Amino acid sequence: MYLTSPLEWSEFDPNNFDGFYYNSTRSIPLTHLHIKRLFFSDLPPRNTSAVKHIINYWLVNGGGGSQYGMEAFGVSMLRQIILDKYHKTYPQTHPIMYLFQYRGAGLSTPSIHCYTAKTWIDCAKELIETTVPTSANESLKIINAMTNQNIAQDLQYQIQYSINESQSIASTSTYVYGLSQGTGIIQYYLSIQSINGQIQPIDGIILDGIMSIKKSDAFQNQIKSINNRFYLYLSKCQNDVSCANAFKRVTGTDEDIITVTLTLQMQFLTNLTNPTCTTNLGLNTWSLFHSIASQSIELISVRPLAAILIARLYRCSAEDQRVLSRAIPNLIAVAEQSLAPSLVDPPTVHPDDGNVLSITTVWSDFVGFTLEENFKTNPSFFNDFCINSGVLNEYYLAPTGPLPVCREVQSAKYNYTIPSIFTDILYTKNPRYWGQFQVNPQIFRSTNGGALLLNGDLDYNSPMYSAQQTQLWLQSEHIRTKLIEMKGLAHVTSVQSHTKQGGFQSTTCTDQIIVQFLYQQELNLDLETINYTCSLKENLIGIDWLYSNPIVNQTLHTLFGNSVIDYWGINATEVELVETTTKSTANQSARLSCKH
Repeated sequence: MYLTSPLEWSEFDPNNFDGFYYNSTRSIPLTHLHIKRLFFSDLPPRNTSAVKHIINYWLVNGGGGSQYGMEAFGVSMLRQIILDKYHKTYPQTHPIMYLFQYRGAGLSTPSIHCYTAKTWIDCAKELIETTVPTSANESLKIINAMTNQNIAQDLQYQIQYSINESQSIASTSTYVYGLSQGTGIIQYYLSIQSINGQIQPIDGIILDGIMSIKKSDAFQNQIKSINNRFYLYLSKCQNDVSCANAFKRVTGTDEDIITVTLTLQMQFLTNLTNPTCTTNLGLNTWSLFHSIASQSIELISVRPLAAILIARLYRCSAEDQRVLSRAIPNLIAVAEQSLAPSLVDPPTVHPDDGNVLSITTVWSDFVGFTLEENFKTNPSFFNDFCINSGVLNEYYLAPTGPLPVCREVQSAKYNYTIPSIFTDILYTKNPRYWGQFQVNPQIFRSTNGGALLLNGDLDYNSPMYSAQQTQLWLQSEHIRTKLIEMKGLAHVTSVQSHTKQGGFQSTTCTDQIIVQFLYQQELNLDLETINYTCSLKENLIGIDWLYSNPIVNQTLHTLFGNSVIDYWGINATEVELVETTTKSTANQSARLSCKH
């Protein structure tokens, strides 16, 4: 269905806005928000005496705000309810999954698109020319209304609609899940209603891969975090018995993996790598290698790849040369494909789109060295931003390469000039809301509810410290908060927190945790008594260093050109590697005992 909302929320209260009236009178500029809901076919949300409790679960997407990307999350949650047999144990409880498409994206109207542009600058030109073809000013009026704060108030308006629909039938609980940029939208949602005194009682929020509206500087944080994440990833190998022993067997050195990686980096920088394993195969730079490594760390099915490549490149035996001659060209092709120029907003993706909305909202709100700075308000900021980013890239172990918009407008080494047409499509941060993180505890209906936070420790998009800061801010507002730190996971735990017991075919640990939160009334649980056991390091797949999971094994087999099944090149099992450490430790203890 569609709900009608105002183009600008500044004069209206989302809790009592009459969209039907304004849709009929057309007396103000409007947007039409596309909503979808999912529920069990034998438990429709209808007025019946059998229904005692309705759970409204809102799913708020990340960059772009596509509801289609979230549909799989809704189906997965319904599947988890079935697996736990809650639909049979609690037949009078009806869960409904709500999906909505952000204003400006997909099926919501008006939408903003740049279907032919391959650069962000060209995209800005196309937006202004096509949103309202007859008027650049009218185009900008619509483009500049696609703000995070308006999206957050759209969310409040839609939630209130669902509450009004459900409360006439049965007792209603409301939970809101957001991932990535959606976590920022939810923080806006909490803050704006608190600041404006337009309180909407709900039961809980779930933030997954957490961005913060309290701090800006998103891209600078990401650049730093990519470097930090690479070190953290390497240290995880060093601290894992199987990985550390496998690495040592391959390299034949007592040096730890971080030292070997730094050595390999210097060999690339000074052209001293063995060309049969690198340049002869097209692997010419450390930056290209890191691009391959970074992409592999991001994906759970190939997460051990970076450590394996470092070991084999360092050793470069005849066997390594044979294996790498098949693997490296494949990996370079994948990396270069991701970096190749492409359409910013491919028309074939519609209606599962929203890239343009990501550009305008992220660069307006989440980029800036201080809360007040951004491209829109500080003429020198853009040049400083690109220079700083370039310097960090030059000296970090894990470079990210130039940011797209910096690469597009670099006129000299230290001169970046942003065209006014790009700043025109950005909006100015509203000081009433931006950075003013306030949460009225009355928003949460019960002290059993509150905020459930989930973050992977290998997440560079939304680093763990961002989640930890958000936890502290919520607690300072007297909101009950629980942060689950998932080891060995990258951005958004819902899509990768697979357990060793369930594998990739089962629902994720995140789903297993959230479903308890949704059914806390039936289960008599609060944030402290929910079972979080599946999130422990020993229960998550995380980084499958010895590829025991069949999907990890098969994915590596494909990337290695189907040339080998012993990817480390050591022909040893996990048990043998652990036994090696046990024997080594025993021998050291014996030697120390003799000396004593």
